[in-house]
Amino acid sequence: MDVPIETLTPLWTGGVETGRVDRLHETGILGSMRWWMEALVRGMGGKACDPTGQQCLYDATEPDDGICDVCRVFGATGWRRRFRLDVEDNTNPDNGVKSQLQAQRSYQYSKENTRTPTWYFPQNVNDKPRSGALTLRIQSLHPDFKPEVIGGLIQFMADWAAIGARPQMGFGVITLTNGRLDARPLYDWLLATAGSKSYPQFPSLCNIFLARIHLPGAQEQATFNLKYDLRRLFATDQPLRHFIMGTVKDGRMASKIKVSRPYGDGLLRVWGWIPGEATQYDLGWSRNKIAQAIHDHLQSNYTLQVWREFKSTRDTVAPHSGDAKMFLRSLLGLEEADDAA
Repeated sequence: MDVPIETLTPLWTGGVETGRVDRLHETGILGSMRWWMEALVRGMGGKACDPTGQQCLYDATEPDDGICDVCRVFGATGWRRRFRLDVEDNTNPDNGVKSQLQAQRSYQYSKENTRTPTWYFPQNVNDKPRSGALTLRIQSLHPDFKPEVIGGLIQFMADWAAIGARPQMGFGVITLTNGRLDARPLYDWLLATAGSKSYPQFPSLCNIFLARIHLPGAQEQATFNLKYDLRRLFATDQPLRHFIMGTVKDGRMASKIKVSRPYGDGLLRVWGWIPGEATQYDLGWSRNKIAQAIHDHLQSNYTLQVWREFKSTRDTVAPHSGDAKMFLRSLLGLEEADDAA
């Protein structure tokens, strides 16, 4: 199965040498696919690895061979991945990515000093993220696995998030060149994994939000202005700010909130996951209050085109819906497809 793709924002995958993007590497794309498949499986109550604990290890004497639903497809120690991914790379280094970007914001960190948030990117042409056309070639490696399941996953990521590494830097928004792929094989596979497990502390469809905003004429600096503004929503609570928005200090922590670079005529994607439970939720904070603060900021400062969130009055398509399967169908565009049929 071939999936032709065009980048809407530069794509980063890393490489054999840390930080280098001499070409698009399959591992960076597979990592993002696996992350989203885990989140979708958790949302269906299926079995997915604990990202902070021991990963699956094949053992024929254990129930389900010791393999979770996601590792059964993406592979684990002693268990082969059920598909092969190859990249036909026709991209080029994106020289439009500046080596340094500053937010149009500043903050005071002492009585005498202010600081302007600054982000740095590679300067060498061989280290830059890449833009252009590519094709993802998916080959089943087992007779019981359909490559269309991965095709549906790619369609979901193209609709709502990004592929590849460093999405927190705005990279990886794509469009499918030949039109939409049918996401029903993915939906059917996820239904088969459905169970009763709950994952309040890990990324799950039940604690993720997916939003799209519009800022006419937005340039790449808009991404970093928004990242800074979201951090300042939690300025009075440093542990919470680091927990939600990430930090490079005191045991580096990745941001749970991602903001794309602008594409089209000023569109930006904002998405992330907010755990249902966390020790950082003191001083009156909760998952709902954090999500509401982010939502209100986007709604007040941008045109908020869509906000999707499970079982939430903030959802712009199906507020209050508590049916995870229906929520998933809506995100995959299956309701529209059924109506058209």
